[in-house]
Amino acid sequence: MSYAPHITGWGVASALGVGRERLRSALLQGETGIAPVRRFETSPFKAHVGAMVAGYELDDRDPTALCHEFGSLALRDALEHARLDLGCLRSRRAALTLGATLFGDESTESVARDLAKKFSIDGPAITVCTACTSSTQAIGFGADLIREGLADLVLAGGIDVLTPKLFAGFDALGVLSERPCTPFGLQMGTTLGEGAGFLVIERGGLRDAVTYAVLRGYGLSGDAFHETSPDPRGRGVAAAIQGALDDAGASKAEIGYFNAHGTGTMANDTAEWCAVQSVFGSELGGALPISSSKGHLGHAQSAAGVLEMIATLECMGEGLAPTTAGFQGPRPGGPPRPVGTKKPRPLAYDLALSSNSAFGGNNCALVFGSAEPTSEDEERRPVFLSAAAALSNSVSSVEELALIYESESAPTDGELEIDLSSELPRVDLRGIDRASELLTAVTSRALGDAGVRLRGTVRERTGLIAGLLRGSTDSLERFHGSVDRRGLGAPDTTAFAQVLPSAAQGACAKALNIRGPQSTITIGEGSGLMAAVLSARMLARRRDSDQIVAAAVDVRADDVEGGALFDAACALVLCTTPTAVEVAGVGLAGPDQLDEAIAQAQSSWGSNERPELVIEPPKPFAGLPATSSCFALAHALGSLRRGSARTALVASKGTTASLAIILVSTEVNHDN
Repeated sequence: MSYAPHITGWGVASALGVGRERLRSALLQGETGIAPVRRFETSPFKAHVGAMVAGYELDDRDPTALCHEFGSLALRDALEHARLDLGCLRSRRAALTLGATLFGDESTESVARDLAKKFSIDGPAITVCTACTSSTQAIGFGADLIREGLADLVLAGGIDVLTPKLFAGFDALGVLSERPCTPFGLQMGTTLGEGAGFLVIERGGLRDAVTYAVLRGYGLSGDAFHETSPDPRGRGVAAAIQGALDDAGASKAEIGYFNAHGTGTMANDTAEWCAVQSVFGSELGGALPISSSKGHLGHAQSAAGVLEMIATLECMGEGLAPTTAGFQGPRPGGPPRPVGTKKPRPLAYDLALSSNSAFGGNNCALVFGSAEPTSEDEERRPVFLSAAAALSNSVSSVEELALIYESESAPTDGELEIDLSSELPRVDLRGIDRASELLTAVTSRALGDAGVRLRGTVRERTGLIAGLLRGSTDSLERFHGSVDRRGLGAPDTTAFAQVLPSAAQGACAKALNIRGPQSTITIGEGSGLMAAVLSARMLARRRDSDQIVAAAVDVRADDVEGGALFDAACALVLCTTPTAVEVAGVGLAGPDQLDEAIAQAQSSWGSNERPELVIEPPKPFAGLPATSSCFALAHALGSLRRGSARTALVASKGTTASLAIILVSTEVNHDN
C-alpha cells in the first residue's frame, strides 16, 4: 500500500522575516532580505552583503545555538499553520527529516536529536548532509516515510547559519557578488544567506486537515564532474529533474512553473538552463515560467531548497508565479524570459518543479502541487545484496572481518594504509582527503566484487548513499589551519571544498564516474546501516537505478566527542538483479524503538520464521559510529554466502533511529 504525502503546513525563519505570514507579505511586495552583513566583520572580503535571518543580524552565538533557534522558530510556525500541537505529535507516529550541514567539526545529527526531543518526535530523525541540496533531499526522504507507511506525520526541512569561515570560503572561490545577487541577470555572483524552513507532511485522511499541496515525487543524481562546479552541460540536473517527473508520474507538459536553483553565478545558471532545455525541449522549455528565489532570500545553503519550495507554495496559493528579485535583463546562456517582474505575476498552475544543486555534484528536484497522483499501488521490486568490502585496522576483506567477529579480538594498532593509485591508476587522485580515499577504495572494491563495470548507461543507473558524521579530519585541520595562519581573507580553498560531510561522496562519485542517485546521511551511531536501509527502499520503489552502493566512513577523530577511534570504511552493493542473498525485510523506527524496527523487517519479510543468525555491530569496533553497523551487514552477507545460515537479522539502535534488515539466502530450498 502506498500513501500520498499531503502538505498540511509550513513554517520559516528567513531573511524576509520569521513566520510564514511575514514571508508571504514580503514576497507579494517584491521585497529582498539582502543587506550589508552586520553579524561579523567583512573587511577581509570582496563581498559585504548577505541575507541574515531578520531580527538576528547581530546575534553572534555559535552556529549550533543559532541552528536550534532558527529550527525551533520554523517548527513552531509550521505546527501552528498545520493546526497541530506537541500533544498531537506525542500521540502520532511522527518523524523528522532534516537537511543540515554544520560547517565545522561537530556532527550534525546532534541538531536533529535535540529538535526531535524538544518537539516530542519519537520516530526516526534522519539528517541529510549534502550542502545546498540537504533540505530538498530531506523533503523527498520524508515523503517516502509517508508513502511507505513508516510514519503518519513527518516534519521535513532544513537549517543553516552564515558564519565568517563559510563566508570566507565562498569569497575565496570568487563566486560572491558585491551587490545583491540577480539570478539569470547580467550581474554575476551569488549572495549567501541562512535560515530554516519546515514542511508538515501527513498521510491523508487520518485527521481533519487542510491539504495545501501533494508531494508528488523527487529525483536525485550526481554530476561526477568537479568539487565545486556543476557539469556545464547540465546532465546531472537534467537527470534529477527527469527522475522527479518519473517518480511523480507527471508529464513535462503538466509542469506549470519551475523554481530554479538560480544562484546567480554563470556556471550554475548556464548549466541549469541547459538542463531545462534538455528535459523540456526548446518549445516547452522556452515557454516554461522560471524564476529563482535567491534574489529575495539569498542562498540559504542547507535550507535553500525548503525555503524556495515554501516561497513557491505561498505564491501558488495566491495564483501567482514567484519573481526573480532584481532582474533587469537576461545574460547569455540563461533563460531569455524568466519571471522578472517587480512583484509575482498572475499564473494558474497545478504542478510546480523545484531544483537544487550542491558542491560535489549533488542534484535534487521536487514535483509538487494540487494535482493528486493516481491511486494505483506501486509495484515493488525485489532487492538483493550482491557484494561488500570492508577496511580498517586488521581488516582488508569480509573474510578478515569474519575472523574479528569469531574471536572478538580488538583491532591492531597502527596506520591503515591504502595504495589507491595502484588500484585506480587512471584516476586523478590529487588533493583527495582521507575520507574520500577510504570511501573510494571500498566502493571500488565492492563494485568490482559485484561485477559492476561503470561504463555507458550503467554510470547513470548506479547510485551512492554514504553514511558519515562529519567532514574528514585532515581537511578540517587544513582549512582551519589556513585561516589561523593567513586570516579569513586567504583560506585554503581546496580544503574548504572538502570540509563538508558530503565531500567524500562527491569525490568518490567523481573518481569512479557514478552518476545515479546520491546522498550523504547521518543518524550518528548506525549511519552505515541507515544508508543500506535507504538504498534498499529506493531500489524497491523507484526505477531510476539498478544498483546503489550503501557505504560508511569513519576517519579518526578521537579528540572529538563521539569521534571515531580509528579509520574505517565499508561498502555494500544493493541491486535489483537476482543474486545469492535477498534483502527480504527492512525496518526503520525511532531511536528507542528497536523492537518496532525488527517487527517491521519481520512483517515485510512476510514469514513467521525467526532468522537463524542475529548479528549486531561488532564489539571490537564500538569506536566506529558510522561504520560498525555496516560491518555487521557485510558479515551477515559473508555468513550467508559461506552457507553458515540461510537467514540473518542485522539490527542496530542508532543515535536518532533504530534499524533492522533481514537477509535470506536464495540458494537453498526454504521449504525444507
